[in-house]
Amino acid sequence: MSVLETLKAFKAPRQARRLVSDVRGTVAVVFAVSLLPVMLVLGGAVDYSRLVAEKAELQSALDGAVLAGVSATAGTQTSVGLNTLKAELGTHSAYLTTTSFVVNADGSLTGQAALSLPMTFMKIANVSSQAIIASSTAAASAGASTGNKVCILIKDPSSSQTLLVNSGVTINAPQCEIDVASTATTAAMINNGSGINVASLCVASNSVTVNGSAPANLKKSCTTATDPFAGNLPVVSSGACTVSNQNYSGTNALSPGVYCGNFNFNGSGTLNLAAGLYVLKGAHWNLNSGWTVNGTGVTFYFADNSSYIQVNSGVAINMSAPTTGTYANILMYEPTGLGISSFTINGSAGHTLTGLIYLPSRNITFNSMSNVSSESVTMVFNQLILDTINWSFATSSKSISAAGSTTTAGGSRLSN
Repeated sequence: MSVLETLKAFKAPRQARRLVSDVRGTVAVVFAVSLLPVMLVLGGAVDYSRLVAEKAELQSALDGAVLAGVSATAGTQTSVGLNTLKAELGTHSAYLTTTSFVVNADGSLTGQAALSLPMTFMKIANVSSQAIIASSTAAASAGASTGNKVCILIKDPSSSQTLLVNSGVTINAPQCEIDVASTATTAAMINNGSGINVASLCVASNSVTVNGSAPANLKKSCTTATDPFAGNLPVVSSGACTVSNQNYSGTNALSPGVYCGNFNFNGSGTLNLAAGLYVLKGAHWNLNSGWTVNGTGVTFYFADNSSYIQVNSGVAINMSAPTTGTYANILMYEPTGLGISSFTINGSAGHTLTGLIYLPSRNITFNSMSNVSSESVTMVFNQLILDTINWSFATSSKSISAAGSTTTAGGSRLSN
């Protein structure tokens, strides 16, 4: 018999019946309080399952992103990686809090991503969201590339003789392509006595003047590579001048900074450059005969079209770009959109350059040079004149894929 029935049987007074009602209320409160932990446990399990599933989805999306990025044209890997990641995540890309895509020194691409996933049940415990983090690295396997690399890209789209190769020029770059974007009449001129050994000399125009024997791999009306670096290289804020208008002789050591005005390197001497970024702002460096320039891990940034480095005859240059960091594999560059200007690199006592030379607004002349070998360079100019030069080179790590060439994701190696 229940308590209520017992009280009714003995015709319990009103106070006793009120006690029974209080007992019922207490039981309800106790039940409600005990239900909260149960809900937290069950809800937490549901939210945890979502976290596990979302973690797997994020990792899968990031794997696909770095595979797509490492297979993209040089200079676009990071943007391709990011766009692919967002596309793979779909609406969940709105939860992304941080993303990072970095091209490593060996050409591999590392991606990292974090998202903040809203909680459903754990909000009861004041946990509104939970972070999920993933990382992945993809590297193109040897032999995955199915096309040439463009070592020299000449961008002027409409002028005549944007590439002029005079007599006495020998180029030995059998794994490199030279692309000439001009569609003008006589877009390129190659004079008698020149020897060009390249994988391909690709000229957009069908009008090429050859005085003598044509290069074996000359292609007219050819589709040239697009510029992968335009707008994709690090932005530099030049700031105030740190060094201005100097004359040097003997042995000198220079440090990174903002160089303004005229710098003359007279007589003979040695210039040792400390690693870092050298900004030339309205600056003219004139390197005269007898100088040797050494620099490892250096980058030159020409802030305007009046800045340049003039290399005169008898100068030996040995410079290489950084292999890591913001300016990795960039030896010389300028912002896009500058007015056209010219400068000359005259006869030298030999030089070795490593890295990207990105000067799309410059008409460059390499004149009376010899003993230039073992270089790893990628060069982008507006126009180019070659005169009496013996030059052997290969592409740099910051390369340009020839039009129509691909690197398949299936030939990539992935690690998390």
